[in-house]
Amino acid sequence: MILVTGGMGFIGMHTVRQLLDAGEDGVIGVHSSRREPDIFKDEIGKRVQIAQVDVTSGFGLIDTMQKYKITRMAHMVAPRLGVMGPGEELRTNMTGLVNVLESARLAGLERVAIASSVSVYAGIKEGPFTEDITLPMSSTNSTEAYKKTFEILGGFYGSQTGLDTVFMRIGNIFGPLYYSGFNLPSRLVKAAVTGQPPVYGPAGTPFADDEGDWTFVKDVSKGIQLLIMADKLNHPVYNISSGRPTKLGDIADAVSKAVPEANFELQPGKSPNARKSPYSDISRIAADTGYGPNYALNDAIAEYADWMKATPEWS
Repeated sequence: MILVTGGMGFIGMHTVRQLLDAGEDGVIGVHSSRREPDIFKDEIGKRVQIAQVDVTSGFGLIDTMQKYKITRMAHMVAPRLGVMGPGEELRTNMTGLVNVLESARLAGLERVAIASSVSVYAGIKEGPFTEDITLPMSSTNSTEAYKKTFEILGGFYGSQTGLDTVFMRIGNIFGPLYYSGFNLPSRLVKAAVTGQPPVYGPAGTPFADDEGDWTFVKDVSKGIQLLIMADKLNHPVYNISSGRPTKLGDIADAVSKAVPEANFELQPGKSPNARKSPYSDISRIAADTGYGPNYALNDAIAEYADWMKATPEWS
């Protein structure tokens, strides 16, 4: 049985669904977020168990692992940005990491897959971004800082103890159940479905030729499932993304195709500080697990728009 901390979060819910589809039963570790999402509602109490887990409590973690006979784990939980002060955020992140690693070792888990992020590539001016590229020591936000720290300290812990640790550099994601809706694909789909003008945020209207590595959540969660369940992995760190650059103008066009009455005018050209080839290389995960994105941009946007139309409470 596989434990997923943060299993009621956006990525976590889709990861649990992928694990179920692959034949695994799962335990969802929740702290404060308790719900029964349609994505696996019918499996709760059957193949999906929900356990109250606080990663800052080592005793609670190991009790859960022993109670449910956990064999592998995905550590997906993270404090919400901007909610905690710097000291509390540091304590929560690092105490949680230590407890996850120590509990997994003591419980004899086969593997711990820990969520990292492509935000670690911030400050690198040109892609594609490979897992062995040298990362800047400085960080501009807490996600970037703590994910780098997790990889360094967690990887060292694994090498010292023999615990199989793998770190997943998860890309920019959009798709159903994304409740915060901060990124451009989500903002445009919401605007198209609701008939409201898009809210672009403090940066203003995006540039059509700026690029990003945008990945549908079902593809990312499939990559996570493959890394958790693989018999053997040859590396400690893996990118999980679409593996290709996508222009923001192409995203706007895809939304207009999915919702024909929608029309978005982006700024022409590229922004002054646009990075060249800003996408993650996925050859490593492809070689070790067979991963590759299944969704083309237009198909992903269309499915997302259909879901948002069917679930107006999320729009």
